Amino acid sequence: MKGNIFICLNEVTYKGNIPAELQGEYARKTYDEEGVLDAILDTTFEEVGIDTRIKFGSVIGFEIDSNKFHVMEVGASWLNGGVSALIALGDGLEYPNNCLMTNEEAMELIAANTRDII
Repeated sequence: MKGNIFICLNEVTYKGNIPAELQGEYARKTYDEEGVLDAILDTTFEEVGIDTRIKFGSVIGFEIDSNKFHVMEVGASWLNGGVSALIALGDGLEYPNNCLMTNEEAMELIAANTRDII
């Protein structure tokens, strides 16, 4: 099973590497001349947002009390641990830091915090 999920990432997580459970789908890779995989590169959530903007749309950034946040959509597997890895990013943090959201919740958060920049 796989589903599209919205997540609000704080700046540190957004600039940091994606969890191992998401590397298969989202990590940047290098290949040799024959097309054989050479390496899986460290890939940040910021790079994932750039790489998937056609599929999922642009990442929306905003600030709350001088803290930067980024809302992005990702596809994550329930069976392969992707959803659990995303949930773990928010362990011990207060909303909206690394919080998973529905489409409606993401739209409400964005609308409430971007009125001044629209």
